[in-house]
Amino acid sequence: MPARSKAFQQRLEAAVQDPDLATALRRSLSAFRDRRAGAFATLDFPGMQADLRRRKEDAIARLPELVERFTREAEAVGAVVHLAKTPEDACRIIGDLASERGVKLAVKSKSMATEEIRLNPALEARGIRVVETDLGEWIVQLAGDHPSHLIAPAIHITREQVAALFSRETGEEVSPDVQELVGVARRQLRQAFIDADLGITGANAAIAETGTLVIVTNEGNDRLVATLPPVHVAVLGVEKILPSIDDVAAMLKLLPRSGTAQQLTSYVSFITGPSRTADIELVPAMGVHGPKEVHIVLLDNGRLAAREDPALVETLYCIRCGACSNVCPPYQVVGGHLFGHIYTGPIGLPLTALHHGLEQAADPQSLCVSCNACELVCPAGIPIPRLILEVRSRVTEQMGLPALKEQGLARWVEPARGDRWARAAAAGAALMARDGYIARVPFQPALTAGRHLPAPARRPLRDRVRHLARVRARQEPAPAPRFADSQAAGLTVAYFPGCLIDRVVPEMGEAAIRVLEACGCRVIFPPDQHCCGLVALNMGDRPRGRVMAEQTVRVLEGIEADWIVTTSTSCYAAMAQDYEYLFRDDPAWRERAARQAARLIDLTTFLDRVARLGPQAWARPGPVVTYHDACQSHNALGIREAPRRIITEVLGLELVEMPESSVCCGFGGSFAIDYPQISSAILGRKLDHAAATGAPVIVADNPGCLMQLRGGLHARRSPVRALHLAELIVERLTT
Repeated sequence: MPARSKAFQQRLEAAVQDPDLATALRRSLSAFRDRRAGAFATLDFPGMQADLRRRKEDAIARLPELVERFTREAEAVGAVVHLAKTPEDACRIIGDLASERGVKLAVKSKSMATEEIRLNPALEARGIRVVETDLGEWIVQLAGDHPSHLIAPAIHITREQVAALFSRETGEEVSPDVQELVGVARRQLRQAFIDADLGITGANAAIAETGTLVIVTNEGNDRLVATLPPVHVAVLGVEKILPSIDDVAAMLKLLPRSGTAQQLTSYVSFITGPSRTADIELVPAMGVHGPKEVHIVLLDNGRLAAREDPALVETLYCIRCGACSNVCPPYQVVGGHLFGHIYTGPIGLPLTALHHGLEQAADPQSLCVSCNACELVCPAGIPIPRLILEVRSRVTEQMGLPALKEQGLARWVEPARGDRWARAAAAGAALMARDGYIARVPFQPALTAGRHLPAPARRPLRDRVRHLARVRARQEPAPAPRFADSQAAGLTVAYFPGCLIDRVVPEMGEAAIRVLEACGCRVIFPPDQHCCGLVALNMGDRPRGRVMAEQTVRVLEGIEADWIVTTSTSCYAAMAQDYEYLFRDDPAWRERAARQAARLIDLTTFLDRVARLGPQAWARPGPVVTYHDACQSHNALGIREAPRRIITEVLGLELVEMPESSVCCGFGGSFAIDYPQISSAILGRKLDHAAATGAPVIVADNPGCLMQLRGGLHARRSPVRALHLAELIVERLTT
């Protein structure tokens, strides 16, 4: 669903057209992603992830108990603990502390919780000067800006822009050399640590059994902030509390590697109460070299309520590593100021809904392309895409769909009406199409600026394979297999193409049927199949999505076949995974959907695990190919090695891997229509990577990706072809 506000659209257009933003994000995000992969290369990331998730799940389940114990233990060692229900409460508590102690200057270490409560403006309104001492936070403070990334606040600013800021601040010309910029910050900020009356930090974790704060940094400024001023205030969300130091140790194995690809950051501080000594006759005394007072503000702001929300409670497992932003394709184009509110990136979308309300999440959540990359790298195993879709559903329920989408889904939800509508749309599109593509859409130039739109087929697949709808009744014999070693010979297979193959690219469906028949399968095409409901679910229209899901389950229940094979991994993921969540509160429908999912399989996996095709003898060499991993295939279904084995071993072709083969192509269903500038930017990077391989053919197993790739290649007038794996196999069989 597109953005709702004109202001957001204007900001988006400015971000897409900002060359400095593009440069800054390009320089940083790829490095983050690649370094993280290297940091976990020799480790059992899934095992570590499952362990941390279990610990966070337990902690959130016991949160009221842990808050009580942490408060008791922290106060036992001299700290003062405050529970702030709202941001206003937190700002008032800290502001009163500062005013009562005559604070004129406060220094801060990096803290997203203080950004959440807008602490700086609240203190400045009381006449207190606030200086950010984290380098990135200081940069955005000087720029009058706010952080755009959970761990790299100034990731959206180039070194050249930083040099200009520092030149203005110092009155001297500063070069964009990074080491020189760091030196300027060191010199400018040093005196502030010494002069400050108040030090403010966040915390990465808190230990209930000891009342200890845990702070993870690289710059060391947190230690100066927490020790030099006479008063230290730490602000943290209550969800940061963990039961024991063992839980913190498990988190520390994942947080630095996920965030900065380090085994451990330069500084890991454990702070248990204010500084104290008993060196004189073992008599305890507070305030030695560190602060005399430590105040801990535990922030609620919707967290305790979120514990009671089964659909969003997993948001509280986040450890703020920022890894999800580093792999998010739209984030890499527009940055965090668009992709979030205070909290940015994929996890920032449900966090925004929890802490700042649905109205603040309504526009940013629409930028999610549902590629699932964020879930794969999340150290706590949070199903971030599902949480974002939950937020989207609530936005849609509260605010409704845009008019065009509402009208389209109202027609599409009914199979007969949807069929008539689709045929009429195909006829209308044909008037604008040339050689199968729409290169210009009146009054919407952005739609085709970076890629042309494949025109819907005038004759859908269901019309082309009417004879297969009668196979079940006639019980025709299975064809003789072209693949002599096929273990699927004699099986009856029902083919479920998905809407895109049926209505837009039916040639892919015809190729899939030929491949199944080449395996010796009897293929049937259930004529009453319609839409799995993914299109509605992705728009946040859960009621219509459920109607179409129930229609699909009924159709599948009526099929007499050994397997139900699909060439749309997006539909497969919806039916095999999304239905389980959709029907979570309805055991009967959940069981019905699960029974059908057990018979469902994608074509690639069918060829690999059911037909078990082995090396074949080919009379002629075939083309060199490169492979694009569709998001749902790679990220949601784990289909990674099978297509490569089929290409190299079964088909005997040379495969040249492209860089970032598993990164999204920018399609994302209606996302490509809602945000064509972002979609085209993501696609452009993908096509550049494919071109770098020199392969004349790009292969994928998902029709949406192939429509996107073909449209981009057509707009570039490229001779490179994009083929479904089924089409590649058919070409091989006929040469």
